[in-house]
Amino acid sequence: MPTGVPLALVLGLHLLVLPQVFMATPLRADSDTAVMLDTMRASGGLSGAWRWFVGDWFLENGFYRPITCLSLVLDYTLYGERAWGYRLTNWLLMVATALGLMFAVRTFARQIGFPHADALASLSALMLSLQQTGLTALFRGWSDWWFIMGLVLVALIIRFAPLLQVPPAWRGEPNRVGSSCSQGESQGGGFQTLARAWRWQWVLAVGAMLWGIHRLMDTEYERLIGWVPSRTALLMTALSIWSLYCLLIGLRSRRWHCLLLAVLLYLLALGAYEQAITLLPLWLGLIFWLRGTSGSMSWAAGGGVLLAAALIVGLRLTLIPLELSRYQHQQLRSSLSGPLWDYFSELVPPVRDWHYWQVALPEPSLWLLKQPWDHLVMLMAYAGVLVAFYRHWRLFGSLLLWQAITFLPMTFLHPFEHYHYLPQLGKTTLDVGLLLVGALELCPLHRPRSKQAICP
Repeated sequence: MPTGVPLALVLGLHLLVLPQVFMATPLRADSDTAVMLDTMRASGGLSGAWRWFVGDWFLENGFYRPITCLSLVLDYTLYGERAWGYRLTNWLLMVATALGLMFAVRTFARQIGFPHADALASLSALMLSLQQTGLTALFRGWSDWWFIMGLVLVALIIRFAPLLQVPPAWRGEPNRVGSSCSQGESQGGGFQTLARAWRWQWVLAVGAMLWGIHRLMDTEYERLIGWVPSRTALLMTALSIWSLYCLLIGLRSRRWHCLLLAVLLYLLALGAYEQAITLLPLWLGLIFWLRGTSGSMSWAAGGGVLLAAALIVGLRLTLIPLELSRYQHQQLRSSLSGPLWDYFSELVPPVRDWHYWQVALPEPSLWLLKQPWDHLVMLMAYAGVLVAFYRHWRLFGSLLLWQAITFLPMTFLHPFEHYHYLPQLGKTTLDVGLLLVGALELCPLHRPRSKQAICP
């Protein structure tokens, strides 16, 4: 598929929600946004922007976020208190993130040898667009099986279309020399091919697809556009994913300007939202892995990202008080068991059903209902996910690691929607990968020609 097609589709999906930018809801309807507007006005707007580089950010609750402050000050300078301007910037950042994900995933998937890198990248960008715009809500209430049955039907049609062709002998034409007929292939080979197709790999493929579509359609973001404080996560994520793309290109092609841009974008991401610090081990691991192709440039890249992280952390420790603010105390969850349970349930979804099975198994009467059977089917279907991980461990392991590392510190905080945005990039790509791998198992793109010749 030409690159322009997914680009147009991503932009088209975001254009569907562009009216949200121009909604009549005033900025000051949100208390945090009202405080931010008052602070920007009191500091003199753009002329006083320097103060956010040497101290706390707008809400003065113990965070060093100068890049986010600068972006909002620029909005304030351009739009004043007209809400559509701030929402338009959020909308543009969402588009940039979806496009960055497409380019970064395609480059990384090709690097590790995944055979369908272009399809994975395009579908990941499209699904993230559906999720972050809230368009997945249109499918709320739809059964996952409707999507699975549709995909299986299409796969059956594509895979066994040759069986529906009229054999040459039935049309009065002689068999081609070298065809399966002239080589003595047994009669009824088409039915044997159809019977062999329904093997256990199909069941596992459907299981992987079921989990992929279930998690993809179960995710939606409701206020990334309209809620101004979500700028922190939106700006940081957009900068981070493009930093990853530049890092991959720079290391693979040995381009110094790409590496410098990658380090600069990562520095800006760190200054936008502190969650970007979780990407440091991923960046260093990627640099170490590609050290064979990049040579001495890998040392420079590793030193650059370390220096960027050290600079932001040093400024934070120097300019902001070390004791937790009242807001930070409120955000921390009181127990340890709850966050860890949520964390592992997010990474390995069947863990979430542990408490359910403790209740359902001792109660045989519950099995007269539909719900226990749904849980059992999903549990058994997870075997397809495990097989997909085994076959494509480099791809799925990397994506799971992205989700695990970036979500870990946020799980100890009371949940907000934008906390999940950076981890969502890995999660969405992982789920799309499950869907793609399962679909290609049902309908492989390359088949031997001898399998396609059907003789009377």
